[in-house]
Amino acid sequence: MATVNFTYSDEQLLSLIQENNDESAFTMLYDRYFRILFNYTYSKVNDQFAAQEIVQELFVSIWQQSNRSKVNSGRSYLFSSVKNLIISYYRKEYTRKFHYDRWQIQSEDSVNLTDQDILTSDLQIRYEEGLHLLPPKCKEVFILSRKGNSNKEIALQLSISEKTVEQHITKALRVLKEYLKEHFAYALILISFY
Repeated sequence: MATVNFTYSDEQLLSLIQENNDESAFTMLYDRYFRILFNYTYSKVNDQFAAQEIVQELFVSIWQQSNRSKVNSGRSYLFSSVKNLIISYYRKEYTRKFHYDRWQIQSEDSVNLTDQDILTSDLQIRYEEGLHLLPPKCKEVFILSRKGNSNKEIALQLSISEKTVEQHITKALRVLKEYLKEHFAYALILISFY
């Protein structure tokens, strides 16, 4: 491996990489252009990670392509190569986004029309089953509370104390919470905890 002179042109560095797999020439070219090419690429893709990946891909391809034709202008070659990689990046992104959007629409439609309906229906059934586990008075108090009646209104309507109303609601919630624990997130929404 030859010692690389700092005054070597871009073309000479590329030639050394091409002909001799010269690591010091590669390092010098990398140090000379990485930041410039990164800034250019970032200005086009507006994503630091993607910009870094594109420039890294360019340098990997330079290192791996040892038998390419002579480059007349190193700077032009590097910028032309990185432009092609940016175009390729946008093509891939467009294709990925197109397929992802189609998948998401199909997925949302099928989930919204099947799983959500099944979960809601299942929860409603379990909620009603849970209500049947409650003692009659407790169930009556709880149902009245879910219909928007205040504790005071329920107490007057059923001729019991407000404290008793609170106790019935607390008991109902405890029983239902235990019965619906596997659907707890949905249960919170449905039974609106007191």
